[in-house]
Amino acid sequence: MMKDRLRRLQQLDVLIIGVWILSFGVFFSQQLITDPDTPWHLATGKYILSHHVVPTTDPFSWTMNGHLWVTQEWLFELVLALLVRAWGYFGAWLMPVLAQLLAILALYGTAVRITRGNRVLAALLACGMAVVSLDFWVIRPQIISYAMFAVFLYILQAVRDGRLSILWWVPPLMCLWSNAHASVSIGIAMLLLEVVLSFVPSIGRLQRIPLPRGARVRLIIAAVAGTLAALVNPNGYRAIMYALLSTNPLMVNNIVEWHSPDFHNAYFQHSVLPFIAVVLLISVAARGPLPMREVLYFGGTLVVSLVYQRFVPYAAISAVPLVAWAIPRWFWTLNFPSRLLRTVDGVGWLAFLLWFTSSMWSVPRPFDVHLSAGAYPVAAVQYMESHHLTNRVFNLYSWGGYLIYKGIPTFVDGRTDIFLQGSVFSDYLAIEDMYYDAPDLLRQYDFQVVLYPPGRPLTTYLSTSPDWKQVYSDGTAVIFVRSSASR
Repeated sequence: MMKDRLRRLQQLDVLIIGVWILSFGVFFSQQLITDPDTPWHLATGKYILSHHVVPTTDPFSWTMNGHLWVTQEWLFELVLALLVRAWGYFGAWLMPVLAQLLAILALYGTAVRITRGNRVLAALLACGMAVVSLDFWVIRPQIISYAMFAVFLYILQAVRDGRLSILWWVPPLMCLWSNAHASVSIGIAMLLLEVVLSFVPSIGRLQRIPLPRGARVRLIIAAVAGTLAALVNPNGYRAIMYALLSTNPLMVNNIVEWHSPDFHNAYFQHSVLPFIAVVLLISVAARGPLPMREVLYFGGTLVVSLVYQRFVPYAAISAVPLVAWAIPRWFWTLNFPSRLLRTVDGVGWLAFLLWFTSSMWSVPRPFDVHLSAGAYPVAAVQYMESHHLTNRVFNLYSWGGYLIYKGIPTFVDGRTDIFLQGSVFSDYLAIEDMYYDAPDLLRQYDFQVVLYPPGRPLTTYLSTSPDWKQVYSDGTAVIFVRSSASR
């Protein structure tokens, strides 16, 4: 038994997955946290731990305090807080590493089934997905959605292969999904789409893949049971309907992650664009028919990704089954390594484990050390705290999460849905760009402190206004206080 396990470790597919996960872990550990929402997700988890309740109204801002808040990501936040409390930064580090490992293993299993055992190709495709979507694997709840999307692709492929019993996993997975991220409706749609596509005949090269007998009924039952399980959350049906927020033009037009990809940006230009070109080229050049479901999944997620960049990881994940179908025999001989290759494989494992251990050993443990002083107003907030300038603060939208983490009530922050209930978000945009009514809004809200980046229209206006006095400035942030408050 032990000999068989050692031999399995010496297979090239295991080395490929292992090396990528270790490399990703080291890469991630050496990156400072810059995401604007990570701090407030951690703060929410800490709130749940200290109050023993999942908040359903806003406890963090001074503008919408007490208003409805759909905490659809509470489970992710709670686990994150528990891990950080136990292991500091390494607890937070575990979240994206484990989520990506789950996604890779699910995609690997799917590709192995499609290729009828081409494990090396499956490993390369699964890790290739991770490379393409690398910038999106951060400490945020959507990484759970990426992993669940990959897991449901595996479940559907297993059903297609006759393993109908795997559908018993759908309800608990849907319950987990609905409590960790608001995209749980994707899972419901995937199950129902599988049934619908089973009735569609083959069209040209698009081949219909028949389902085993009884699969349609069981898929429908699983979808219904999964929907009921998804309703088991603190927000009920709102957790499923939350995705409709993406139709709000005020949010979509002003939040960067909802914008179209900027192909002048280095990441999209050198990673996403070649990925799209390669997948399309392989699909067109493939001999024989292509499965209708895989084509629709990739085509649909690609179109959505070109409208909203935050969906790029779904397109990368959807590409794995399609490419596996198109090139099932590539690298086939590598699945049967010689004794020399197995020896090299073992040496490679040892070298990467030593590199991983030595690299991770020097990573600081405290979470705060990993917060970027350039992405967050770290020094400016320290000044505010020491001078008691924490009342009625007007803050940059992307800094709201850090203020929540530091216990300072926000004017607006990354929990955009809360501020869309009234006029706060639209008023924020008016003040940010100094619309005609911005001076009146500054008076109406009775701001006492303004925390904002230098060189913006707002800070230029405040620097010339007799009602405001600049009390702090660094390369990241400027602090203004009302003249009356500074006396």
